[in-house]
Amino acid sequence: MKLKRVLVVLLALCMILPLAACGGDKGTTTTTNGDAATTTTVADGDVVDGDVTTDPNATTTTVTDKDGNVVTTTTQKGATTVRTKKSGGIKTVTQAPEGSAATLSQITIKEGTVRMDKGLNFGGKTFTHAKNGSSVDPSSDYMKWCAEFEKTYNAKLEVSGLSSNEYTAGITSAMAGGSPYDIVFMIDNWFPEQIIANTMTPLDGYFTTADLWTSKSKTEGGLSRSLSQDMSLDGKVYVVGGTYLTTPGMIWYNKKIFAAAGYDGANDPLALYNAGKWTWEKYYEILSDIQDPDSGLYGMNSISPYYSRMMLPSYGTDIAKKTATSIKTNTSDPQLYKAFETMQKFNYGAHSVCDPKNQYENGIEQFLNGTTASLMGNSGYAWTFYKMMDEKTYSAFGSKAQQKANLGMVPLPVANSQGVHAIWSWMGFGAGNGTTEDGIKAAIAFALNDSRLNHKNVYHPEMPADIMKVTLAVADSDKLLAPMWGFDSSAGSLGGLQTQMCNKIANKGENITVVLKGYEKLIQTVIDAAMKH
Repeated sequence: MKLKRVLVVLLALCMILPLAACGGDKGTTTTTNGDAATTTTVADGDVVDGDVTTDPNATTTTVTDKDGNVVTTTTQKGATTVRTKKSGGIKTVTQAPEGSAATLSQITIKEGTVRMDKGLNFGGKTFTHAKNGSSVDPSSDYMKWCAEFEKTYNAKLEVSGLSSNEYTAGITSAMAGGSPYDIVFMIDNWFPEQIIANTMTPLDGYFTTADLWTSKSKTEGGLSRSLSQDMSLDGKVYVVGGTYLTTPGMIWYNKKIFAAAGYDGANDPLALYNAGKWTWEKYYEILSDIQDPDSGLYGMNSISPYYSRMMLPSYGTDIAKKTATSIKTNTSDPQLYKAFETMQKFNYGAHSVCDPKNQYENGIEQFLNGTTASLMGNSGYAWTFYKMMDEKTYSAFGSKAQQKANLGMVPLPVANSQGVHAIWSWMGFGAGNGTTEDGIKAAIAFALNDSRLNHKNVYHPEMPADIMKVTLAVADSDKLLAPMWGFDSSAGSLGGLQTQMCNKIANKGENITVVLKGYEKLIQTVIDAAMKH
């Protein structure tokens, strides 16, 4: 679709698989083997309902938090399985003992105090970079960032443009010819294909915790801890990038229509979000009040399976999940059921708050023409909306001078206890398989350079200050999760299966339990086939 191509050009993609935190101020823990684990407390009366199995050499603490989630904390990289019938889903936290490396559930990042690119000087060495997109325009922002890389690290870049549908084949061909690209690109659509095809080399050991993003060092940039985890496979990091290479999931809304129904001031969606009162339930309540089908006004456009997939990460879940040892079907997760239930509630049946015509491709026009009061999308829509409003006056938003001010935007609700935000997609940079040690360092430095320069350029400059502040805060959180798009194989892709499931549940009203059960084995088949690419 056009929007996705625009987002790639804007370098506005990213993903995270979140770590979970537990809450409560009283309770008990269960510890097995090893050194003492960090104590996690829970509220009185919570009971573990299920079983926990771990590596016998690992130290494990098991608790149930106040939301009914079983949480396992282990001090070593042991295989951990958690099952629970409680509400709220299943959560796993891997935590390193004091003084050891910072450990995530799939990867280990070495502790460090000095950034890997501090004083980095390649002495004029030339590196090759395969840019995503066939155009290599010297006047583009991207090429200006490449020039900044050259200046900062005393290096030269030979940039080749490869179109998206030829990218993996292009870097594979270069590797086979004995001249692998030093710096390569990857988006979630291509995960894990590029890694399974052996076109990339692990980056572990070449960067440390000192290179990770923190909100205190925005001007210096930094690598996303979450992104590093999500772009890992078999415990190895292959791709890194900054948190600003994201497009947060957003609800766009017509402030004029909302205000006319009394939803302005403290009741405006963005105000509700800032007050911690923005939920899917509240959004549904507002749309139910606003819409008037008799006059041709609906709460939002029909939920397109293509965009509604962001509802899944808003619940901190997806149709598949990563564990310490594998990637597996996640259809038994209660949070996944809740996400699909919300999707169906919004879009199907007599109490739907969506336009029943299912005109997915006309969603933007429906919204701008005032037949729908809101639209699900992402922050990258700003580039489309502002351009269209420059070219035309949409009376539903007021006069030419008023319409942009009446264009509201608020993040998708956060419906998970981890505080994870739904984003559209993710991307990052890695090193081609067969490159030199300096090539690996160049790839990581390229990602750091990109993060440093990109954070103030990703979002549209016309965004109002309050909206810009919220959008940047989402990125700064580094608690981001995107739908699983990739795992393309002969059996299909996860993105394709998500679309089918969303369509069956949200648009056809099919039984959620039946759909989840029906796709259980197929999801695993797609994953297994992709991993054998």
